[in-house]
Amino acid sequence: MSLRTTLRTTGALALATALALAAAPAHAGHGHGHAHGAGHGHAQSAGHGHDSERELVQTYAATRHYQHVKRALADGYLPAGPCAALPGQGGMGYHYVKQRLINSTDPVKPAAVVYHKDGHGKLRAGAVEWIVRDADQKVETDRDRPVMFGDRRFEGPEEIPGLGVVYTLHAWIFKDNPRGVFHPWNPRVQCP
Repeated sequence: MSLRTTLRTTGALALATALALAAAPAHAGHGHGHAHGAGHGHAQSAGHGHDSERELVQTYAATRHYQHVKRALADGYLPAGPCAALPGQGGMGYHYVKQRLINSTDPVKPAAVVYHKDGHGKLRAGAVEWIVRDADQKVETDRDRPVMFGDRRFEGPEEIPGLGVVYTLHAWIFKDNPRGVFHPWNPRVQCP
C-alpha cells in the first residue's frame, strides 16, 4: 500500500493522534529562513528503528485542511516567492510560509505548505516543509543539521536571499513523488 493510500485510509485515527499531539511543545532547531533552492541531495534512508510512517500520518492529519490554499492563508501561511523548479530535477512549486513556525521540527507544525498548479491552473497542495535556520549562518559548516522522522537529514545549509542560511526538509504527503517522500524536487511538478 502506498503512503498516500495509508494516509487517506488512516485519516480518522491520524486526526485523533494529531489532536493529542497538538498540546505537545514544538522542538526548536537552529537557523533562519525558507529554502526554495536546490539543496544538496543528501541521501535519506528509511527511518531505521523509528516509526517515521506513524509521524507522517500525524503530519498529514494536522495539515490536510491546508490542501485548500484559502485555509492555509487564513491560518497565517503567506506566499513566499515564485514557483520553484530546477531543470532536470522537477519542481517544488509555490511556497506558503508561516514565519512563526520557522525552526519548528515538530512533525505537526511545518513552516511551509508547497502548492503546484493543476491542469486547470488551480493551486493544489503537494508537500509540507520544515525550515530551520543555521546557527552560524555559514554554508561551509553543518554541525547543527537537523534530523526528523528517525534519520531524515535536512537539506542544506543553503543561503536564500532575504532569509539567510537555512536547512529544509520536504515531505510529499499530498502528491506522489517518484523520487521519494522526502526528496525536495518532484519531477511531476512543473512551473509555468
